[in-house]
Order: sequence, then structure tokens, then C-alpha cells
Amino acid sequence: MTFATPFGLIGLTAVPLIIILYIMKQKREKVVVSSHILWQKVLRDMQAATPWQKLRKNLLLFLQLLCAVLIVLALSGFALKSGVHTSQPVVIAIDSSLSMSSTDVKPTRLDAAKKDAQKYVGELPPGTPVTVVNLNREPDVLLYASDSVNEIRASIESIEQTKTYTDVRRAEELLLSLKNRQPDALIVLFSDMPIRVGKEEVRFSNYKKQSDNVAVVRFTHAFRDDGITAMSILRNQGDNDSEVSVSLYGDDSFIDSQLVTVPKNGTRTVWWSNVPLSVKTLHCVIDTEDILDADNHAYDTVYAGKPVKVLLVTNGNYFLEKVFSVIEGIEFTRTLPDELAEYKGYDLYVLDGVIPDKFPEDGNVVVFNPVPNDHFAVGGWMDTPVIGPSEHVIFKHLENPGFSVGRTRIIEKPDWAETIIEYNGNPVIFEGLIYSTRILVFGFNIYETDLPIRTEFPIMISNILSEYSPASGTRISGIVTGEPVRFMLQPGTVKASVITPDGRRIDIAPPVPPQPFIQTGEPGIYKVLQDNSVNAAESYFVVNLPDEQQMENVENAVRETGGTDGTVIPFRENVKLFNLPLLFAALLILVIEWWCYANRRYA
Repeated sequence: MTFATPFGLIGLTAVPLIIILYIMKQKREKVVVSSHILWQKVLRDMQAATPWQKLRKNLLLFLQLLCAVLIVLALSGFALKSGVHTSQPVVIAIDSSLSMSSTDVKPTRLDAAKKDAQKYVGELPPGTPVTVVNLNREPDVLLYASDSVNEIRASIESIEQTKTYTDVRRAEELLLSLKNRQPDALIVLFSDMPIRVGKEEVRFSNYKKQSDNVAVVRFTHAFRDDGITAMSILRNQGDNDSEVSVSLYGDDSFIDSQLVTVPKNGTRTVWWSNVPLSVKTLHCVIDTEDILDADNHAYDTVYAGKPVKVLLVTNGNYFLEKVFSVIEGIEFTRTLPDELAEYKGYDLYVLDGVIPDKFPEDGNVVVFNPVPNDHFAVGGWMDTPVIGPSEHVIFKHLENPGFSVGRTRIIEKPDWAETIIEYNGNPVIFEGLIYSTRILVFGFNIYETDLPIRTEFPIMISNILSEYSPASGTRISGIVTGEPVRFMLQPGTVKASVITPDGRRIDIAPPVPPQPFIQTGEPGIYKVLQDNSVNAAESYFVVNLPDEQQMENVENAVRETGGTDGTVIPFRENVKLFNLPLLFAALLILVIEWWCYANRRYA
């Protein structure tokens, strides 16, 4: 037995009210008569109506009470559990993404979802094969086709809250794959957003009760003559304007606070001026409580160090000189190979048509048009290689990463290198590490390509500068929760570690270069410590929640995934409602009660 709308049981308060009306004394006018013989029935009614007397039998009273109880049961959604009549395979998908930590369902949406999933498992017939799937940034199958209730319950209980957003497309692909393995499987989704799975039917248990939430979706800063100016963008996801208090902290010290109104389903930009130049980290926080605390915080790092020192060694390359000279934030020097006595004192060495006997140890190296040398074998020329697109970081943000090359050097890839782009087995662009110095090699002459006349050329050079200058190696930005971080340690570093926001120290080097750092599940400020046996250096990077654009991508994916063929229907327990039968019974009793009242007789 269960109740779909238990608040309807409040109507049971009508029962004592009806009884009170019956037992309260009736006010009648006293009249003197000659005989009581004809008034026995009236006397009995008067005795029954005397206050606080024992309630005597009264058919009309019992009919009215029964009618009231039936109406209340109908309003409260009285139902009986009917059990599950099939043992078809079941796929239980539970969403553990950031939004499921909202508290509009107590204690959180995820806790309620896990509780309901456990309850659902308890109603399944013995032997039902159950697959448990955890949906988040990287959807994962926790248990496949198990009929062990203990294993199923343990898998559901093991699901932990994450602070990422669900990759809807990957979730659909995973669920479709499971459905293909078990075509008759029933997909049951416990989430706060519907997900269409191809053309399949999905039973959806929705945990989104309200959307009154304000989040910090963007946070950045810029340098001004009088200090630092920071900018926060707040987003109101609710249907009403929201007034919130928002504060700014620098290096964990309070700087300023503002009271702002964020329009419904809109954004509000908050500016912060005169932030001290001495701060290294910034933290913006919404002080007003709402249903989701995690997105009330955003973090940023402040880099006010010295400009990156770049040395171009060339016999004359107008295009490289021009592009490096217009990039802000660098200290650019150009020299001839014969004029350079020692490769020392720069963050990035750009070598055009020249390679020294020994690579510098205090900075990384970019080589264009390599000549024969002792570091890797260089042969003749290969004509018109085809340069296709690449996912490497130096081609990031390029609309058309492909370009034309007249010819390139034939190079035997050294053991220390990895190929970025190759043609017919010949490495055209490759990179590697010699001791702690990173080397990037372009096997062609810039003059023999169309790169200089393409709009992508400055972007590619900027990417190279950001990736290969040691001073920028730990200037990591744009990291969101759950995303791996690839560190470019400074030359000479022999030991490095990361201090997480909760104070844990995690060693990342040796080995050098370190493996990608994947423990970014918590938003906040991370500190990087580097030791080169002579001195130690520290820097910071921040991890934030996915920004507004990524949230919109998730919402669009939810609308688009599966097209319009998939079916998402509300999830209901296996119960049988009796609303209509109860209402019909109440109506019938009212008719009987009226008939009894109209035809009553006094003995």
C-alpha cells in the first residue's frame, strides 16, 4: 500500500469534525404536551445529541464518515503495489553530475535517486539481470547483467557525487551499446534531465523540482595602470529575478563585496576594480545560499611575472622576425648565428637554418629548416608533401590547420622524438625531449610554404610560444573539473608535486616529463612546486566548473540527442491506483445516505 499524493491525507481531519457535529447538543424549543407516547423517537435523538454522551448507532453518521474517508483516500492517491510481472533485463542509469548535488530534493538529488534505485531493485523478481551505469563526464558501466541483489545494491551505493557535467552523447552511445547486447532490456534513468537513447524507450525518474539557482559562469581579470580589474558573470537559471551578495577574495583575503540583482533566465556582469597587483590568486564567491553551492565559486590566477625572453637565431627570416615582434608580453631578440657566442639566458630559442652542437639547457628550442647535425639525421629533400590537419596543441584554434609546403627535409626520426605530422613515413614536424629541454622541429623552410600569408600563422606561433616557453609551462588556464592537465616543467626540474585545494600533496615528477595529472575532480586553486636541485619554484593553476557555454552545449545535446524518435516516459512505481473506484464508491454512498435521510421513519 502506498500514496501517490500523501498530502491529501490532511483531509482526514474532516472525520472528527463530522463526529463533533453529531455529538454536540441540539438546541430545541421546550413545549408541553399531553403524552410522550408519540415522542419516544425524538427523546432518543435528544439523548444521543447530549454532549459527550456515548455515541449511539446512527446509519447516516457512519455513511458520511465512510464517504469522507473514501474521498480522502482518492485525493491522496491510494494505491497497492502490484509487483513486477517480468524478469526482462534492466539497465539502471544514475546521473552523478554536478546538478545532482542540488538540494531542492533532500538531502540531494543524487541521494534521492540512489534511494529510489535501491527501492526499485527490491521490487524486481529474483533472477532479474541488472546492469548499473554511472552517468557523468565519462559514463561508466559499474556492473553488467548481474542477478545478485547484493552486487546490484553495492554498485548503486558506490556511485559518488562528481562536479562535472554529463557527456550526453557518450551516455547515449553507451546505453545504445548495452541495448544492442540485450535487445529486450528496459532502460531506467534516474536523473534531473531526460536523455533520449536512439529510438529506444527510456523510463525517466525526474529529480529536478526547481531551478532557482545563481552561478558564477565566467571569471577573469586584466591589468590596468592602477591595478587589476576583475570581471565576474553571474547567471540566473530561475524564473524570478534574484538579489545576491557576491564577494571577491585575493590570496584568501577579503577584497570587496557587492549586492546585485540578476535577471531571471539571464546574466549580470560584475566588475571589480583596484585589485592589488601583489595578489597571485583570485576567488569570486556568491554568498547567498541557493540549491547548488558548488557553482557559487570561481577561481583565477594572476601572472605578473617578467616577459618571456625569446631569441631568434637566423641569417635572415623576415616572416619570423615580424610575427615575434608584434606579440605582446615577450622580450624579443634577433641575432646572426656567427654573432652568438653562447646559447644562454633565454626562455625560448628559435633556430632558423642553424643547430648548435649542444642545445641550451635553460630554455626550450624550436627549429625551422634543420641542417645536418649531431642530434638527428638530416638527408635530402622531399617535394610537395601533403600537410593534413592535426590535433596537436600548436594547431589549436586554427580554422584550417592544413597548409602547402614546397619541399621538406628527409629526416630519420630520433628515438627521443614523437611525430606530429608525417608524409609517406617521413616526419615533417616532430617534437621530443633531450634531458629536460623540449625540442620542436619543422622540417621545412618557412619561405617555401604558404604559412606566412595565412591568417593562421600568427595563431600557430602564439600557440608555440605558449606551449614551449618554460615561463609559460605552468601557466595553465581553462581547466575544468575532471579534465587532465599536461605539465611542461621548467628545464632542469628533477622533482615536482601538486598541492590540491584540500591540502593533499601529489608527486608528479620524476619521471620527467610527468604523466598527465588527472586528479582535478575538485574546483579550486592548485599549487605546483618544482625543484631543480638548486632552487625551488612555485606556481598556481585553477580548476573551475564547466562554464556557461559548456552548460549550453549540454542542454543543446539533451534536446538533440536521439532526434525525435526516442521515447522518454515518466517513471512510476509498480503500483495500481484506485482514485476513480474510490470516487465512484464515495458518490454511491452519498446517494445511499440521501435516500436513507429522505425515507427515514420515526417509530
